[in-house]
Parts: sequence; C-alpha cells; structure tokens
Amino acid sequence: MFGLETLDVLIGLMTLYFVFAIACTAIVEAISAWTNLRSKNLFAALDELFSGELAPDKQFINQFFEHPLVQSLSKGKHGRPSYIPSEIVARVVEALVVGKNVLATIPAGVSSLPGTAESNRIKGILETLVAEAGNDAVSFRDEVAKQFDAVMDRASGWYKRRTQFMTFIIAVLLVSGGNIDSLNLSRVLASDSAVREKLVTLAQQKVDEAKKQTQCANNTASDNCTQPPTATLKAANEHYDDAVADLKSAGLELGWKTWPDDWKAWLTKVVGLLITVFAVSLGGPFWFDILQRVMQVRSTGPKPAEPDKPNSTKK
Repeated sequence: MFGLETLDVLIGLMTLYFVFAIACTAIVEAISAWTNLRSKNLFAALDELFSGELAPDKQFINQFFEHPLVQSLSKGKHGRPSYIPSEIVARVVEALVVGKNVLATIPAGVSSLPGTAESNRIKGILETLVAEAGNDAVSFRDEVAKQFDAVMDRASGWYKRRTQFMTFIIAVLLVSGGNIDSLNLSRVLASDSAVREKLVTLAQQKVDEAKKQTQCANNTASDNCTQPPTATLKAANEHYDDAVADLKSAGLELGWKTWPDDWKAWLTKVVGLLITVFAVSLGGPFWFDILQRVMQVRSTGPKPAEPDKPNSTKK
C-alpha cells in the first residue's frame, strides 16, 4: 500500500507540472504570435543568407520579400511570412538573378550582380552555388534550397533558445504568483488520500485528452476532432484558468495565504518553488510522456505472488 501511495503522490505532482506546462506553453506561443517572433526569426536568417545587393542601392533581401511569390505567403501588404518553403525560396532567387530576360542564363545573372564576391556577400554565395550546379536551373535551385535549409537549421536553434528563455520567465511568474510549491504540495498529497485520488483521476483524464489531440494532429482520428485554438493571449489565459480550476477541483489550494516565518522557512519555500519552475519549464510533451508511462504502470498494478508449489513427495 505504501508503494501505491507514493506512486499516487508522484502522479499528483506530475499532473500539476503537466497542466501548468501546457498553460505556460500556450502563453509563450501567444506572445510569439503577438510579437511576430517567427517571422522576425525568419527575416534574420534570410538577412544573413542574402546579405548584399541585387543592384546598386537595391538590397537583395528587400527584393526577395517584395517578390509576388513571397508576398502571397505574407499577411497583408506590408506583412512578412513566418515560414517559406525551400522550393519557393529557390524559385524566387532564380527569378531575381535571371531578371525579366527569359534568355539570360543563371551564371550570367550572378556575374552581373554589383561588386565582387568579397564586397557583395550574396554574389560570393551564388557564385559558389553556380560553380556546383553549372547552368542547370534544376541543380541551381536544389543548391539554393540546401543552403536555405542549412541556414534555417541554425535559425531553428535561435528560435528554440528564445522560446526556452521565455518559457522559463513565464514559469517563474506563474509558479511564484500561484505559490506552487512542490515540497508543500507533496506533503499535502502524502497526507490527504482524497486529493490523491482526485488527481489520479484528473491525470487519466488529461492523458486521454492529450492522446486524442495527438491523434487529431496526426490525422489518425478524424471523428470528434476540433480545430486547435488560435495562439492568442485570451486563449493562453483560458489555458491558465483551466489549469487552476482543475487543481482547485481536486482540492488543492493555490495562492499565498500566509508568508514564511523565518529564513529557514523562506529557504524551503524557494527550493519548493524552484523545483516547480524547472519542472514546468520542461514542457507539456515531456510530462505527457512520463505521466502516460507512470499511469500504465499504476493500471498494471503489482505482480501477483506465485502460488506455493505443492510438494511432489511426502515424507
């Protein structure tokens, strides 16, 4: 029984981490959408790749984003896309290099770019790609797409680091504001069987909901699938309210009722809060995977004892 109680305490804590990690992720995504972080990240990556001039006083990057194929992916006349397929990038680069002369060749178009490979960075990059592809347009587009993909791999790392930092800051705000102390909550769960049972039930409910959302995202279950909510601050606030409501329904009281009495109590409080912050920062997918495995272990239960084998001989 002690083992099952301990497992239920862990499930309760994991459920808390899971629901707040989802809320934290929703807030970060809403902030990213509101600040156009993805489109800014894409522009920074392409600005590095396409640094240089297409013509005197005409920056290559500006001409790229003004191309109709890129504009068709943007929101509004002055908007910028947050994602561009590599094949579109390759076609636009080819169109800019060749220009309106249908008889012009790609090598000639690259050679006509202003300056030298040293003074005009984009000219040096394209000359290298032309040397590998020759005058074959398909090979040239493939080389451009490969170069773009390599740059976007780095850009993905930039975006991930930024969102990880944002996630940590949001986790600090949510956890400290809600007084979500892992050490105190573990004591509550260990002493209150009713709260443990409610959180175990909630854990199974959240796992089932997450499984359904995953199946819908992978198009493996079309029935009863709903469109995912738009990443807005209102939707993120709803995620947070749902997380608080779920835990309150299980009997957990969040928020600051009293303050620690002395420095030892403060130290314990800070440690408990930091544990929650780092746990929530791991993200919803991490806790979904762990929680799903632990719930499977719990549902399996302890291995039944083998019956005593009857003696084959009698003394």
